[in-house]
Amino acid sequence: LYDAKRKDALPGVLVRSEGQGPVADPAVNEAFDHAGATYDFYDAVFKRNSLDGDGMQLVGTVHLAESDGLGRFVPLDNAFWDGRQMAYGDGDGVIFQRFTRSLDVVGHELTHGVQSFTSDLEYEGQSGALNEHFADVFGVLVRQWKSGEAASRADWLIGKEVLVATASRRGVRDMEHPGTAFTSDPY
Repeated sequence: LYDAKRKDALPGVLVRSEGQGPVADPAVNEAFDHAGATYDFYDAVFKRNSLDGDGMQLVGTVHLAESDGLGRFVPLDNAFWDGRQMAYGDGDGVIFQRFTRSLDVVGHELTHGVQSFTSDLEYEGQSGALNEHFADVFGVLVRQWKSGEAASRADWLIGKEVLVATASRRGVRDMEHPGTAFTSDPY
């Protein structure tokens, strides 16, 4: 796992690798542990050896930032799979917190990796919508599997841990009650 040191360069500085114990940075440990849980889910449930099915090493970068256009870097309000690795932002602290906090977000993004080696759905139009939906479903399934939670008892929320809580923010998305998890608010 790498640390971007709050810049936009990937992968960054190596800070934790397989066989090493936890480090002082919670984002590093969360990303590492959640990626491991996602890897274990695909192995245990589908007998899939990593994202590519052939033992691909999982690479991730935490503390990714983006340019504000004025020569400064601000924490990224997102997480993404770039075709080779995961990247996690820390959020703005107003709406979003660090994206490594949520197992289902990490599972969602790594599922984009699985899809890139299987269905390779284009990320636009209807195929893009299917790509997002499958990633949401598998992100929740990773969380349910890890916690031993039955689907009938699941809340089906995506990313509730990454939001700064308000009455209008229960999660990034709610798969059981679409359109109700996150509503626009004036802060």
